[in-house]
Order: sequence, then structure tokens, then C-alpha cells
Amino acid sequence: MRLAMVEALRERPWCVCQLADNLGLNKSAASKHLSLLKSVGIIDMERDGTQVNCTLAMPCILDMMYCANRFDSAPADSDVDGDAESPAPACSSGCCTLAKELPIMKKTRIMFVCIHNSARSQMAEAFVRQYAADRFDVHSSGIEAGKLNPLVVQAMAEVGVSMDGHYAKPAKEYIDRKEVFDYVVTVCDESSAERCPMFPGKHERMHWGFPDPSAIQGTDDEKLAGIRPIRDAIEKKVKEWIATN
Repeated sequence: MRLAMVEALRERPWCVCQLADNLGLNKSAASKHLSLLKSVGIIDMERDGTQVNCTLAMPCILDMMYCANRFDSAPADSDVDGDAESPAPACSSGCCTLAKELPIMKKTRIMFVCIHNSARSQMAEAFVRQYAADRFDVHSSGIEAGKLNPLVVQAMAEVGVSMDGHYAKPAKEYIDRKEVFDYVVTVCDESSAERCPMFPGKHERMHWGFPDPSAIQGTDDEKLAGIRPIRDAIEKKVKEWIATN
């Protein structure tokens, strides 16, 4: 599906809704795929009023994939007439050379966990993706998946961080798929963190405790005012941790 999106965007820019309609996806699923493509620098996403427009930031990505495949699968044997097969023509963009020279870097995988994956873990995930998507493959989940807090989405938008494509996910979903992480970080209170399930594989567990935004009482404006310092504390912690890793 992500390959189909890249192929569509090579022809022209699309907004998320148009792309979703063309590919037969709902907007949430399309946003999730597009956010993953954006996190590794393949596409750009910009908001224009109520519309989110997508453009291809790496135009030669499909050529690079093609060239890399030709390098891997190029036959060494001669054909039935005894003549060696002709080599694949080099592409005009020079991506053959680039594909050979680019280092293969394994990203550090990090999982943020809170109670419902509705606020704290989502913010931590978004900040890591904002500041170090080139180095970290970041995810978040909940001990019991709830629903993404719309006031958290609003608070993150205030500091220029989009939550498009984010939705609440249970930790069990990752565990059932046997996904392995380098770090598992709980961001809820310590008593709740003790309920965090064990993820497969060897990893370092860390605890970053932050207040629960869902516990803030009052009007939406009052709740938003209470979420902002939590957001800022999470951003500060993420930036400090990234600087030392």
C-alpha cells in the first residue's frame, strides 16, 4: 500500500482524502501509512486549511529500489546461446551509484507505553519522530488501548507537531506479532508501569513518569492549560535522551 502511495505521488501531489479515496482506504489508515513514509523522509506533508497535502520528497526512491534489486539479482551465468547477458542500463539520475554507497543503518527501536496510549506515550512517540526519525523507529502503545485525547492533539499542534495518523494501540498487538525493541519506556505512574506487559527479546526497560492528562479536571481550556506543562516536560526529556543516544 505504501508503494502504491509513492507511485501515485510520483505523478503529482495529492491530499490525504483524495489519495485515500483512490486507493480504497479510510482516512485513518491512509494517514498511518503516510506518516510512516514521512518519518523516513520519503514524502512531505503540509496542512493547507483543513486539507493535508502530500508530495514526494525523494523522487528517485522507486529508481533506487529498482537499481538495488538489479544489483542483487543480476545473473552471473551466460544465456543459452553462450553470450553473456547485457548489464542493466544505468539510470540517468545517478541513483545506482547512490544505492551502492548509502550506508545501511539499523535504526534503534523504541516503544513508549502508558495506560491507554491516549496522551503521554503518544506525545513521546511524536517528539522522537519529530527530532530523530532518521535514527529511531519509534512506536507507542497502551496497557489497555483507549482513544487518542483530542486536547493532546491540539496541544501538540500548538508546538508544530502533527498527530496525523496517530491512534491508540494495545501493547498486546505488538507482543502477539513478536516485535522486538531496543528500549521499552513506561511514561505512566510507577504503580501502573508495573502492569506493563513483557515485550519479546532483549531490551532495556526505562521509566519516565509524567502526570496523567486524563486526570485534569475542568473545562477544555483548563484541561489544555494543564496538558501544556506535561507536553513540555515530555519534549524536554525526549530531547535530553536523544542527545545522549
